[in-house]
Amino acid sequence: MDLELSDVQQELASTVARLLKTNYDAGKRDAILASDEGWSRDMWGKYAELGLLGLPFSEDVGGAGMGFAEVAVVMEEFGKTLVLEPYLATVVLGGGLVNAAGTEEQKQEILSGVSEGTTLLAFAGYEPEGRWSLDSPQTKASQSGDSWTVSGEKIGVLGGDAAGYFVVSAAVDGGVGLFLVKGDDAGVTRNVATQADGLKSAAVLFKDAAAQRLGDGDASAAIAKVIDEATAAISAEAVGAMETSLTMTGEYLHTRVQFDAPIGKNQALQHRAADMYASLEGARSMALSAKLAVSGDGGPAAHKDVLAAKIVVNDAAKHISQESIQMHGGIGMTMEYPIGHFAKRLTVIQKTFDDQDGLVAALVAEGGLIEPKAWDA
Repeated sequence: MDLELSDVQQELASTVARLLKTNYDAGKRDAILASDEGWSRDMWGKYAELGLLGLPFSEDVGGAGMGFAEVAVVMEEFGKTLVLEPYLATVVLGGGLVNAAGTEEQKQEILSGVSEGTTLLAFAGYEPEGRWSLDSPQTKASQSGDSWTVSGEKIGVLGGDAAGYFVVSAAVDGGVGLFLVKGDDAGVTRNVATQADGLKSAAVLFKDAAAQRLGDGDASAAIAKVIDEATAAISAEAVGAMETSLTMTGEYLHTRVQFDAPIGKNQALQHRAADMYASLEGARSMALSAKLAVSGDGGPAAHKDVLAAKIVVNDAAKHISQESIQMHGGIGMTMEYPIGHFAKRLTVIQKTFDDQDGLVAALVAEGGLIEPKAWDA
């Protein structure tokens, strides 16, 4: 199995890196973060021009006809500069659900707009009572003739501040259905919050909001598949953020002088930096495992691989972010210095879609990665 990036993927990574180097240095990012929306529509347009917003969608709906492997390449590059635009929310989550559950007509209508950069999506799935559960929503869907409405409360909706459409999970027909709801519908009320990493999410109340059902039948499998893809995507993003954190810390150890010598000459700090590198490479390997898992046919084995990858990535993110701050000293605690922003994003990633305890419990419930009696052999 060839684990290296293909020529096309290498060119994609280089193209995204060049774009971000020109338009997304620390100062420009700070300016974007301080803007009213907290992200840049100008950059969103540039992503659309490069075809990044339609990467995983078929050419029939205006996409690039590629796959998750290319999305992972983009997410890793985005992690290196802490991109603020709602790529995960619109392309991976919202777009992924429309692609997985929608009819051909719905895909044409919605995904073409996503690819062009004119349609923003957000997945409204998590609820106040459900913690991380997505399989038993309290939100209800009601049908009258050919029309649907949904009513219920959703929390932690990534990209919910700007979404033109919400992809809403709701109880229907004894299972879970997915519904498209326009963000400006009279029955939609959103309460926007800024996360610790600067990204925005929303609590959204739906009260008899007009809805369009995505496809038919139970959507639980589609939701589980897309959440696995989104988990693999933020794992790739975390690897990018950890790589930059380690690079910045190494540079600081070589340039910060105490007692007439760079602090990097201290052997204890060298050992700690080496441990950070080991954590990064372990996380990179597991993120690759998750990418390969969701790029295949899916299923229980893929889900277990994604869970295991996220557990390792979370541990590495905690280790590298904390060590980066400590080795930078007091300057690492200031908002003016970039390393703190990386630590915040890595901390939020650890709590996205599930926390560490929940991931471990879910992996145990799936039987773990090794057969319980394999040692007998």
